[in-house]
Amino acid sequence: MRNWLTRFDTFPTHAAWEALPDRPATRSGQCVSFVPAESLTDYYETEIHLRGRVATRTENWHDLFNALIWLRFPKTKAALNALHIRHMNQSAHGQRGPVRDAATLFDECGLILPWCNPALLADLRGHRWSTLFVSEQAQWNSGIGAVCFGHANLEALLDPFPGLTGKCWPVEVTPEWFSLPEADRWQWLDGYLATAVDANALQSPRQLPPLPYLGVPGWWPQQDTAFYDDAAYFRPLRPT
Repeated sequence: MRNWLTRFDTFPTHAAWEALPDRPATRSGQCVSFVPAESLTDYYETEIHLRGRVATRTENWHDLFNALIWLRFPKTKAALNALHIRHMNQSAHGQRGPVRDAATLFDECGLILPWCNPALLADLRGHRWSTLFVSEQAQWNSGIGAVCFGHANLEALLDPFPGLTGKCWPVEVTPEWFSLPEADRWQWLDGYLATAVDANALQSPRQLPPLPYLGVPGWWPQQDTAFYDDAAYFRPLRPT
């Protein structure tokens, strides 16, 4: 994300966004523009699909991070927009339904969770937080990782507090993936997720497990025993 932010000396204006030479495109072939929210003439997703215009409020961190995610994961963002349009067209009365709810949840609060060690994925799904974050700390960034996708998560990290939790999309990768250059890792994830969205992999919010992401090693300065013992944050799995 920093490589995009360093292109701007100040909070980017709409003109600064427009001047970027490598803006992404929508599935309808429209070049994405980050425009004043009050200039939209259609529903948010429709405006993106028809005209490539993404509502972006001035000096607003939430919208800034949304724009940056468009730049980092352009294929996935375009695929999510296409998903909304497909389901809107299929709905006679505009109901959202679980698929669009899942897409919105991932778009706003999602984390990508690349993994190659199935035991760590099982720890995540079983809410075995002490094992995942403490006992297996050395496995982070080699057997499992976390990448922010949801722009609301990024906004929350400006002023973080214990309790922040996102919804993650586990993605199986090879062990070698963790050794790739950063840009290659993001590009691979972008292509994978876009293909998965197109293949209707998102069906319900329930398929996105929670991740108390300040527990990720190095994501919070005071990761001591008392921190990880806080069951109000690191909640055990509820009986089904």
